Order: sequence, then structure tokens, then C-alpha cells
Amino acid sequence: MKILIVDDEIEKAHEISRMFHSAGIAAEIRHETTAVSARRTLQSSYFDMLIIDLNLPNGMQDSASVDGGIELLDILLLDENVKLPSDVFFITGKEELVQEAKEKAAARGAVLWQYGAESSAWRTMLIGRAKYFQAKSRRCLSSLNVDVVIVTALQSPELDAVLELKYGWTSRRFKGDPTTYHFGILKRDDVEISIVAVSASRKGMPSSAALAAKAVFQFSPQYLVMLGICAGIPGRANLGDVIVADPAWDYGSGKKALDANKTPVFQASAYQMPLDPQIKQVVADLIRDGRAVQNIRANWSEATPQGALSVRSAPMASGASVISDDNESRSVVLQHREVAAIEMEAYAVMAAVEYAVAPAPIAIAIKSVCDFADPHKNDDWQRYAAYTSAAFADQLFRSPEFAIKRD
Repeated sequence: MKILIVDDEIEKAHEISRMFHSAGIAAEIRHETTAVSARRTLQSSYFDMLIIDLNLPNGMQDSASVDGGIELLDILLLDENVKLPSDVFFITGKEELVQEAKEKAAARGAVLWQYGAESSAWRTMLIGRAKYFQAKSRRCLSSLNVDVVIVTALQSPELDAVLELKYGWTSRRFKGDPTTYHFGILKRDDVEISIVAVSASRKGMPSSAALAAKAVFQFSPQYLVMLGICAGIPGRANLGDVIVADPAWDYGSGKKALDANKTPVFQASAYQMPLDPQIKQVVADLIRDGRAVQNIRANWSEATPQGALSVRSAPMASGASVISDDNESRSVVLQHREVAAIEMEAYAVMAAVEYAVAPAPIAIAIKSVCDFADPHKNDDWQRYAAYTSAAFADQLFRSPEFAIKRD
């Protein structure tokens, strides 16, 4: 869990932090000394528990005010850019302030306890609440909202490549749920982005669609991102190239019929899922800048396929089967003259957001070419393609233009 302590007395904050650790509470604890800095922190990061000293200064140059902590909470409740913590507690070492302050705290849905080095009541309360929160989170996913959900169709090499990203991953299982969830944090200068990565149990649209829909329901992310590998169209993509789907569609949607000459034909009827316009612009800016591609190349020390690495937005077709030896399916896919990639899940993941409870996340599919879906296909470049897909997603997430909203 994440705890924010707002107190201008550094030693008191250190004592509270040591108390949690001594009680075996696995927590990421942050300390701010003023109301201004605390508000700024809560605008960029979510915390499960907020502990506020009642006698708090507004800014660095201000004296502490007896209602400084109460005034901070009032501001946080009005600031729509702040993501409000689940629990808020006030503490004060000033006995003369306790009675009146308790009523003020209660009116705001919080509680106040008198702090004292020799007192145990406030310690018992904070440790008890922290343990309750941990027990609840182990059983329930509903309180674990995140910013980004990453879905892959394969554990290896796709999810493996995602978990190589330096996000401090921790893995968790929840009672009654067969999925293993991997939680990570990407720290930008302006915001901390919470991320969950999951892998489907098998390839194909049904499995990925079900997993994506479950993850969106459980975590209410702002972005749903599909990463992994795909097949490229010769002449339109090279091995390792990163393709950001725009649009994605199901190439098997339609019906088989007979034309005027009684020849069997496939009449395509596919609904296309376009890329969000703002994300499309961020991708275009990253490509134009060139440093994203340079960073991807620089961080891979193993063999690479021939040809220059490329990143671009392009049409991506999804289907229920591998088409390496299926000439009929291949002819259907290639009816779109600009299609650059073929795979089995992207459309399903992007379409999952259409049925999400509002506010629905933005769906993005980023896949990299590992073969050309022909009889000569092999697995030689799967790890490299999984890497370039995950590495470009990392560059996208790190862009200041990849917007994260705070409620």
C-alpha cells in the first residue's frame, strides 16, 4: 500500500514510518512538510492512506496554523485534479486542540487521534487500518484502480518482455481469480503511472477479449494496451518493426457467397477500430523525433534482423487462425491495400472498450513483426519483436504528452 504523511516535524514522520515497518506493513511511504507540497503530490500520485498533522504550515515560508491540516483536506476535496485517498487521518500532539478538532475532522469523514511518543492508541488505530486495507486488497480487486492495463496473448516471449521494463514489478494472485497480475509503477517527472500487466492463457481473440474486458472492469484504467508480436506484410514491414494499429479489424467478419459466375467469394463486412487521435499524434511526434527508435536500438545487445528499425501507425488485421498456409484468408486480408500486419488478438482487445462502463479507457495495440506469415515462418525473431513492442510502449508512456488524468 501507499501512505502519505504530511507533517512539518520530520522526526514524527520518521517515527510513524518506523512504526509501520516494525508492524510488518509492506508500504511505500512518502513524507511532505507543507500543505502546498502535499497537494502537488496528490495531484500526481494516488495514495491509499493520508496522515495529516493538524498543526500544519501552508508553504515553506509560512508558520504552522492550528487548522492547517483541516484546511488542506478542504482544498483536496475541492481540487478535481487530486485523486482522493481511501483513508484520511489527522494526528496532533497538542492536547488543547483535540476536542474541537475531532468534530471538524468528523464533519469531513475523517478521524483525529492525539499523538504522543508514549501513547499507544494512535499507533493501534493506524496499524489496524493498514492491516485491514491489506487484507481487503488481497481478496478484492475493486479498490485497485490503475492508469494502464497491458494485455499480452503469450506469457513467453510477450509478457516476459513487458516484465523486463524497469517498473518495480510485483506479482499477485487473488482469491477466486485464475489470473496472475503484475503491478508496476513508472515514475515520470510530472506523474507516477500505475500499471498492471496480464497475459492470456491462450492465443486468439476470445481469450484476449475476455481477459481485457475483465481487467477493464476490475481496474478502471485510463488506457488498455495490447503488446506483443505479429506477422508483417513483405514490402510493407521489416522484421522487428513496430506497428501501432490504426485501424484494427477482424478480417474474418463477413460471409461466404457466390458471385454472378457461381464462384465462391468472401464478402467482407468488418468494423474498423481506429486509433485515438491524440495518441496517434503522440506516436507521430515520437517517430518524428527519432530518439525513441534510437533508445530501442541502444538497449538491445543481441542479434538484430537486417534492415533499419521502423515504427509507424498502420492498418492491422486480426483473425481467428494463423494464415501461413491459408491462401484464401491471405487474399481476404490483402484486400486492404495498406495493411502492414496480421495477428490474432488486437481487434478483440480494442473492441473490448466499446462495452466498458464509462469512462471507457483508450485502447492501443502495439505489435512488432516477428515473421511474414508464410510457409517459411519461424520463431527466430519472436524475442526481438516482443522487446521492440514493449520498448516502444515504454517510450510512449514516458512521453509527457501521454496524458494521465487525476480525478
